[in-house]
Amino acid sequence: MDKPIERELKILVREDEFQTLLKTYAFSKPWIQTNTYYDSPDQIIKKQGGALRIRTIGTKHILTLKIRKDDITHYELEKEINTEDVSKIKDSEITAWFQEFHIPKDINQIAQFTTTRQVYECENAQLCADKTVYPTHTDYEIEYEYHRNHDGISEFNQILSTIGVKYKKNCPSKIARAFKICE
Repeated sequence: MDKPIERELKILVREDEFQTLLKTYAFSKPWIQTNTYYDSPDQIIKKQGGALRIRTIGTKHILTLKIRKDDITHYELEKEINTEDVSKIKDSEITAWFQEFHIPKDINQIAQFTTTRQVYECENAQLCADKTVYPTHTDYEIEYEYHRNHDGISEFNQILSTIGVKYKKNCPSKIARAFKICE
């Protein structure tokens, strides 16, 4: 069975650029999501270029396991769960994912931060505007998440041109940025 994939481009921008983009496109009403990330003591998930998180939006909890396929593509396995505590998950599908990717039961929380997200639906992708608050700072990120194959870089650059920015990979994932902050 093919695994679901996620293809995205992302770029960090200044706060003023972020605010201008929000005013230029008809973004959705913002919502707050808390992202709690987990890994084993020997960082087995990180070594696979992946991340395991529980995202909480209101009373809804979504477990996501991402494993890197290439520079802009991840396998993305996702399921709504009824707990914020990863050790209480008994779901057989999630257990099978953990077995497939050799994720041990001994996993611990490694980071937590809050993102205020707004989205704009493009023809071929979803544009996400994320303000993320870490324990030590706040950053502003624009993500371009593909709905279908197309020349996403050109389309993303056309959107970014409204704020005088051109796409250049300048940021790792949010969890990688959280790790860097913690080091």
